[in-house]
Amino acid sequence: MRFPRTAVLASVSVGALVFGMTGAAGWAGNRGGNDGRTNGLRAIGLTGHGNVLVRFSTTNPGDLDRIGTVDGLTGDTKLVGIDFRVQNDTLYGVGDLGGIYTLETSDADATKVSQLTVPLLGKFFGVDFNPAANALRVISNAGQNLRHSFATTPAGPTTMDGNLNYEGVPAMGVTGAAYTNNDLDVNTNTTLYDIDTVLDQGAIQAPANQGDLSATGKLGVDAGQNAGFDIYSTVDGGTTVDVDGFATLR
Repeated sequence: MRFPRTAVLASVSVGALVFGMTGAAGWAGNRGGNDGRTNGLRAIGLTGHGNVLVRFSTTNPGDLDRIGTVDGLTGDTKLVGIDFRVQNDTLYGVGDLGGIYTLETSDADATKVSQLTVPLLGKFFGVDFNPAANALRVISNAGQNLRHSFATTPAGPTTMDGNLNYEGVPAMGVTGAAYTNNDLDVNTNTTLYDIDTVLDQGAIQAPANQGDLSATGKLGVDAGQNAGFDIYSTVDGGTTVDVDGFATLR
């Protein structure tokens, strides 16, 4: 498939990015809607050094609406990434010590639901749910590539997949990750896209479990190390018909 159209929201100082809709409980781009390039989407971001949730429009990203300070972390001191899970339309966050939480989009209250069984390695992280596998992907600027399954109850354990690499050369700058096609159609495939903020480029991670990266093109900006990245899926009849990528780079 083609690379999703990507808008860079460079003025937003957030380290993670997911999509929500005014008046809705929140979602990960799995519900149908208007094209974000023309009408704007409501996004949820993580800022305040990983402790504050905010909401903003992609057409006016500098105008942040504070949701609240994240409350309820157990052992963790902050969140390193957030994403919505299409299976239950719920926002999740990953803590710096590997705790996995559900997050209320009304007040940022956190409830611990799982725990990574592999310690996190790195400073900046990309977090995204694979809608087809019902698994959480966590990647880092240190080349880490983790997979935490939610297909069983309780979730986990965590699988340490192959380190991120470009044809065998370690990739030490990938800080954003997002899957395409957030729907529940069993016939829909999904592709994992990454953002490398050291090389200032996008990449496809395939096979995702091996960590193999193929560059797709330059970002066109000199990105800071931390990236927020998510892909919005326009859904019609339960199936994705279009995708748009959005990134916060600083």
